[in-house]
Amino acid sequence: MKNRAIVKQEEGSDRFTFSFVFSGNPESPGRQFNMNRALDEAADQFIGRIQSNVEKILNKKKKKKEAEVKVDVKFVNDNGTISGDNITAEDLVKSKNLKMLVNETEYELVVNPPLVEDAKIAEPLMAGYPANPVKMEQKFTTDSKYDWYISLDPVTVCTPKKPRVEDLSPTKWKHKAEGFFYTPENSDIGAHLRLDVTPFAGDTKGDTFTVISSSEVEAGPDISATKARQAWTPGITEFPVFRVMSYNILADLYADSDFSRTNLFPQCPRFAMDYNYRVRLILNEVANFYPDILCFQENDRKVFKHDFKPVLEKAGFNGEFNKKGGQVDEGLSIFYRTTKFKIIESKGFVFHEVLETRYKHLMQKLNKDLKERLLARTTAVQLMALQSTQDEKQIIIVGNTHLFFKPDADHIRLLQTDMCLTELRLFRDEIMKANPDKTVAILFCGDFNSTPPFGVLQYCREGRISEGHPDWSSCPGEEVTGLSISHPFSLDSAAGTPQYTNYTVGFKDCLDYIFYDTINFDVEQVVPFPTEDELALNTALPNASFPSDHISVVVDLKWKQ
Repeated sequence: MKNRAIVKQEEGSDRFTFSFVFSGNPESPGRQFNMNRALDEAADQFIGRIQSNVEKILNKKKKKKEAEVKVDVKFVNDNGTISGDNITAEDLVKSKNLKMLVNETEYELVVNPPLVEDAKIAEPLMAGYPANPVKMEQKFTTDSKYDWYISLDPVTVCTPKKPRVEDLSPTKWKHKAEGFFYTPENSDIGAHLRLDVTPFAGDTKGDTFTVISSSEVEAGPDISATKARQAWTPGITEFPVFRVMSYNILADLYADSDFSRTNLFPQCPRFAMDYNYRVRLILNEVANFYPDILCFQENDRKVFKHDFKPVLEKAGFNGEFNKKGGQVDEGLSIFYRTTKFKIIESKGFVFHEVLETRYKHLMQKLNKDLKERLLARTTAVQLMALQSTQDEKQIIIVGNTHLFFKPDADHIRLLQTDMCLTELRLFRDEIMKANPDKTVAILFCGDFNSTPPFGVLQYCREGRISEGHPDWSSCPGEEVTGLSISHPFSLDSAAGTPQYTNYTVGFKDCLDYIFYDTINFDVEQVVPFPTEDELALNTALPNASFPSDHISVVVDLKWKQ
């Protein structure tokens, strides 16, 4: 920052900060001065404050018999010295081609230079798994340059937050790569990573921010079962084919508890339950399955905000998050590849918030106990209308949901499925009305918490459930009578009914589906699921090789021509 005076003013704020480094002694590194002033302060008062602040520090350092140090501060531009009379501090610091002189030291004034205030390296670091920055805080920047280094001495003691100059000596580091991602190699095991982020705003370059990993690169886990699946997805699909992935990723708020570790997932080592570890494996799945549409369930808001959204945006995706109801901070997210699709509109509903308005006709058919139980549910549906960038006459309405899980709630899941399909129909009709010359197809993904051959699967496939269906009587005291439901779509499960999409110590079965519009799509490929031997190798999921208790469902669909 030496020889530059930095002015920072946030949009909408009536104050600004002013920073510079000054030294009265060429042998001294100097002192940084930081000021926070009002934009409407008189300019001459602002100049006087700079002068008095510098004089105060310099006179503290003088010897007793030495004369008082005087400081002369002035601002100049191409027209000469600017008078501080009758102008504000804002008028002054935003003048063109402005320089500040403090005695004989000249400063160029830079207003809102690109700035990286904070960044971390996503950890743990594992060979074969891309590393990337997380929790980046940037201001006044349009782009940044990323440089990755590995430590040459594996036992180097590093200070992650504020590296000292001696920590960054070229003799201690080897430059490895440029770019947002760097995938450590086996030869990097035992080394620390360093990341230099240099922000830019047009031609203006900001100060480089450096962060050093707190841990060393480790060997990656055995994911041979996942790699065997990814052999079926060697790259991005080509139109008219597109790939869909649906995945319940196990929210951290459900995994990170003593009860989960000891009762639900006792087979999983503690390190493998940590969400930082699991996120690395999940992102690896996404990267190597090459989906074009991606639906997550049990997506923690913090993971969406800090891990998925910034990382997947760099990988060519856009995405949105919808929180489910209640106090839990997790929900649903949909991502789409921007070279394949563009968003038209999105919306979401938490059902207990709209039961008495949008679903009054259903509520009238239910008894008091069932109404109360439905109103207590946090289930939501997320909807997104996507238009193909390769054929703009093709639009997909994507639905994403996670239904109630209790074993005695088949009737509730049927009602929730009907509500989801109702919202899909209403949204489709809305999009069709606005786009009468286009094909509008349906895709319905999620964790339906319903195994074959119960009513949810039957309803989606057949389009109708009669009032005598056994699922209506799945819970004594909450029976649904005199109600039949139907939907207008022609749907089928793209992956069929695999033996397992959920594999835990206490439960193993198929719960997750991608329902597709059979009128507009053909199934081109279903990515095979892991074998039971592979799933049982470490007793159950999750474990060091599988980051969730669910298995991702991945299919290739093809537009019918």
